[in-house]
Amino acid sequence: MNTAQERACEVRLRHALRRAADIERVLEEENVKFVRFPLVGRLDEVIVLNMIGVRDSIEECAAVYELLAHALGHYLLHAGNQIEFVLATNLPLSDQWERQAWDFAFELLMPAGMVEARLRKGWSESDLQDDFEVRDEFLSAKDGSVSA
Repeated sequence: MNTAQERACEVRLRHALRRAADIERVLEEENVKFVRFPLVGRLDEVIVLNMIGVRDSIEECAAVYELLAHALGHYLLHAGNQIEFVLATNLPLSDQWERQAWDFAFELLMPAGMVEARLRKGWSESDLQDDFEVRDEFLSAKDGSVSA
């Protein structure tokens, strides 16, 4: 388990996150505000100080929860580096930060131990999606990046 996943476990336990929709409560408890924002271009979420903005045209709840979990990973793991990240989008460090934020999001919303236990019981990917309240794109991107 890497640092991002360990941090996600801590957050999940501290805030008793049981389902994807709980991410909004977690943000409140972490004193992070969630706003819908008319983002344009390639960004689906943005972090400014203690505020996470998600593109207002994204309507599917699961996609919003996944982006919030991802952005919370950036907020907790890379605090203060957001501007540098935007300026360094083609550098290996930005790829590392993205991977860490997605690792955080996956572990927060779909804890590896719980996924493995369900797979051993013969659960399908569709069962996992329903149980963890995530989209197919999120589930299938576990080893890559996710788009809204």
